[in-house]
Order: sequence, then C-alpha cells, then structure tokens
Amino acid sequence: MNTGPAEDVPPSCRDVVGLLAQTDRRAAYAALALGATTVTEVAELARLRPPAAAAALQKLTDGRIAAFDKEKRTYTLLDDALRLAVQAEVRLSGRGSGDGAGSYFRRGRLTSIPGKAEVRSRVLAVVKDSFEPGVAYSEAKVNAICGEWLDDWVSLRRALVDEGLLGRNESGTTYERV
Repeated sequence: MNTGPAEDVPPSCRDVVGLLAQTDRRAAYAALALGATTVTEVAELARLRPPAAAAALQKLTDGRIAAFDKEKRTYTLLDDALRLAVQAEVRLSGRGSGDGAGSYFRRGRLTSIPGKAEVRSRVLAVVKDSFEPGVAYSEAKVNAICGEWLDDWVSLRRALVDEGLLGRNESGTTYERV
C-alpha cells in the first residue's frame, strides 16, 4: 500500500473524470497527447487563448495527470496516471474492464489468486504496485504487505516470486520488486 505523500498517490478515476469534464482541460490534455509541450503549443493545437491554455495546464498538473518541468518550462503527460487510477478503482470496487481481473478484488482486498495464468498475471501486477522499485524489503515486511491483500499471504508472496514480480536474494531474507 502506498503510504507516501499525496503527490505520490495517483489521481482516482473520479479525479480524472472531474479534471477532463471541462472542455479546455480536455483540449489541453489532447494537445499534450499529440506532442505539444509549451503553453504556446498547447494554445495553438487546442485552439485556446494562451491564458485559458495556461489555466488548463495548471489544473492538469495540480490533478497529477500532467507534469511541469520548471527548468525546461515544458509540460508532459504522466503516462501511468490513468493506468494507476484504473488499477486503484479495480482494487476498491472489484470491477474490471472485462479482463477477468476485477472479479478477484472485493473491498480493497483479493478474494483469491486466480488459477488462469493470464488473469493471474494481471491481478499480481496490481499487487506488485504495493512495492516500490529499488527498495529491499525484509520477509516480514513482504508478509505484512501481502497480508493486507490476502489472508493467505504465504501463497501470495510465493506467486509474486514465481511470476518474477518480486525477486528474492540467495539467502531468502530480502525481496525486491522486479
């Protein structure tokens, strides 16, 4: 589970819909998706006045679906923001996009580990996001994180290792996200 600052938490699906409900913001988002990086480029491509483009970009940045590089004075989309919002929604609601993974989540927890390899990999990819890249975790910490997802944390930990999503050192004392 992500317990870092709010800036580290991706926007929710509700947040994304709210951000993109306004026409200027949708147009600015589309302009960024098409390669615009500055207020001027976004204004031209989105057919917005520069102040409206700047305001829309500020809202997208505040909403954590775009980022501003102060040094270069450019904007970019945060590519993972939408994917992470959907993953969080699946985890909370148990509803998926027809890929079968969503049915394995109820009230923010796993109901079981899927047997079908394709669905299993999608479910485990959601769990993998609970582990920060480059951080070494003790077995006890991995067990605690897995226990937040499923009562059978041993099987979940084993599945993450077997699927190559968590690596274990030779002595089996530390784990790292792969």
